[in-house]
Amino acid sequence: MTQPGGPVEDLYRQYFERTGDAFLIIEGDRFVDCNEATVRMLRYRTRDDLLQTHPSELSPELQPDGRRSFDKANEMMALAFEGGSHRFEWDHQRANGEVFPVEVLLTSVPTAGRAMLHVVWRDLTERRRLEAELVQAHKMEALGRLSSGIAHDFNNLLVAIIGNSELLLADLGDLPDQQASAAEILKAGRRAADLVGQLLAFSRKQVLRPQTIDLAATVADMADLLRRLLGEGVETAIEPGDRPLWVRADPGQVSQVALNLAANARDAVRPGGRFRLAVAPVTVDERTPDLQDPLPPGPYVALIAEDDGEGIAAADLPRIFDPFFTTKPAGRGTGLGLATVYGIVRQSGGSVAVASTPGRGTRFCIYLPQATPATLNGNARGAGVATQPASGAHILLVEDEAATSRLVRVMLERAGYRVTVVADGERALAVLAEAGDGIDLLLSDIVMPGMDGVALVRRAREALPALPVLLTSGYPAEFLAGSAGLPFVADLLQKPFSAQELAQRVAAALGERR
Repeated sequence: MTQPGGPVEDLYRQYFERTGDAFLIIEGDRFVDCNEATVRMLRYRTRDDLLQTHPSELSPELQPDGRRSFDKANEMMALAFEGGSHRFEWDHQRANGEVFPVEVLLTSVPTAGRAMLHVVWRDLTERRRLEAELVQAHKMEALGRLSSGIAHDFNNLLVAIIGNSELLLADLGDLPDQQASAAEILKAGRRAADLVGQLLAFSRKQVLRPQTIDLAATVADMADLLRRLLGEGVETAIEPGDRPLWVRADPGQVSQVALNLAANARDAVRPGGRFRLAVAPVTVDERTPDLQDPLPPGPYVALIAEDDGEGIAAADLPRIFDPFFTTKPAGRGTGLGLATVYGIVRQSGGSVAVASTPGRGTRFCIYLPQATPATLNGNARGAGVATQPASGAHILLVEDEAATSRLVRVMLERAGYRVTVVADGERALAVLAEAGDGIDLLLSDIVMPGMDGVALVRRAREALPALPVLLTSGYPAEFLAGSAGLPFVADLLQKPFSAQELAQRVAAALGERR
């Protein structure tokens, strides 16, 4: 091999040197030859440095199955000599100590009086990454289907719980004991809504209302809230920087990310510990470390949260963004905080990087695509004027859930609107045909038996193209931007909603007509 003896040997030598896989020759228990791809793969300086290394030094002490590398390697070589070749997967170790997976093909080479093996290593790092992404995609799809179903059923129930609790609170002003009970019901209902929202956030199914916002200003505005959350026993540094840093994101969800990271740090640091939240411009490229999901190279804004707490064990690190996974004691966490962070960031077009050392602390880095002030919209920070209700406006409410329709009708009438209620799309079209321009707003659920809200709005807009529409749903956003595929601009009010939110969104929708 090392002394080519003819055209065939010369041709093989060229292949040996040019292939992208690592090629080696083992004689006895030593390497006698290797190609440059092997040197690059193992991060050695020269071929001679590598050939002087004993094969046992290129593997960690243990393989993933728990067996000693030395014992298992002897078994694999014996199988190759016995059967002529043997293929298997293995963990190797680079010169810098990094362990990485390879596919190994051992082929015995008949040579007079010598035991020789031809070895091919193929780096599996990229394949494993793609496999992990595929598994994650399947997990996200399954969780998305589950969370969508949960959201629809629970949110319909929570509309009644939250809405009726608000009405009770308004009507029980002189009965403090009963008012306190109603407040507890309302508090529990909102907590349940938050949990459903966190599931939707992780599976990237929640409704986002992205705006072009100054992330630096958003973090600066949260400084007092974050310090109260961390408590006086934690030294808290909020560093938004000295210039605007624009991103395209839902401001409420971005605030939730910052709060969840701060809450996670609060539970990790000891009294007298430190938490830092900073905003900085960064450039993402192929060298950006620890990204959970790859990002296109380019300019980003980083939200950096780091603490000097107890850190995360290496075995737990791959699972920290899984829903319901927590290392906290029972009763101290739902396991949805970091899952929510991950979902919001991914749905906003970003990625998360995390690095942690047990006993020394953890660093989260949220990367969001950088935007420019030129894309600033009317809903951005500091813009916009509150919309006032159009007194006496006539609203057509289409809702098949009787409890929900009764509640929404009361909410709207208390806000000063006239309300006509029907339970299905066919009746709604009949009312529209009779009333014509007498209906100022169509407020419809999306999921109904028979004609759904999507089909209803299509039919209604054929006759009344300027009719303002507000849709409601216990399902997440894919009904608008996926299977439902609305071919027109329509706003979505996600269930559950409060009386105040309903009034605000109805007033905003009616503003189209004024």
